[in-house]
Amino acid sequence: MDKELRLALLNKEKAELFMNNLERLFSDKAINEVSYKALKSEYSASLQLAQSKVMQIKQELNKRLALKTRELDIYKQELANLDARFKVGQFSADEFIKLARNPERKITLLEEQISHLNLLIGAQHSSEIPAPETTGLGSFFAPRHKPAPAPIVISSAPEPPPPSPLPPQVEEPAAATPPPKPYDPTTVSDLMILPDRVLPGSTVGIIATIKNPGVDTVRHRTEFRINDRLEAVNEMILNPGQSEELTFMTVAGRPGEYAISVDNASGILRVISSL
Repeated sequence: MDKELRLALLNKEKAELFMNNLERLFSDKAINEVSYKALKSEYSASLQLAQSKVMQIKQELNKRLALKTRELDIYKQELANLDARFKVGQFSADEFIKLARNPERKITLLEEQISHLNLLIGAQHSSEIPAPETTGLGSFFAPRHKPAPAPIVISSAPEPPPPSPLPPQVEEPAAATPPPKPYDPTTVSDLMILPDRVLPGSTVGIIATIKNPGVDTVRHRTEFRINDRLEAVNEMILNPGQSEELTFMTVAGRPGEYAISVDNASGILRVISSL
């Protein structure tokens, strides 16, 4: 359910991103009215579909929450009954501790599940839902440049005397060669930077389609980079022939060109000072 809600929220955010960029482009007269109306109709339909999916998932989560809450009340009452029996002298302390273990474990587990369900129900953004090995994006892009190499310093000081011979060393066994990594044929079949020409402060979406063209199921780690700097990662399991779309979003900073890459696919984002 976590993955389904996260995907639905991502689709909602993607549609909202397109709508916001479309409105800005139309207000700046960068697109004509015919294109504006056609795209607005398409993106509005996508947004409504995503919002409906989010609502449907949260309704199911609320049903689960109600069931878990009732189950929690049952175990809490069971523990309260045991405590009452202990207080009237029906059980010894050792017997009470032994009998209370099971409801206490159930209560702890249910409280964790209820807390997680409340987190999902209250989530308004995909970033609020934990994802394996995913890091947040920075608000600004890093400037596109490479650090200058350190200068080589040649010393004119006299050479030191040769060191005294060391005592014989006992050779340690060579370290074992690590096993080779599993073959991963995964590729990025499509990469889109939307929009790829923006003003500072604009929201940018990077959408990539990850595909497994192989014949085996693989666990793939997708890396999103800006100017070779790792910004986010996402791990997924892909069956043979399966494709999955990922969306990364951030906010453009200073004007300049930025190299965007998702695994082996790359593109250029241009941040301009004015239209």
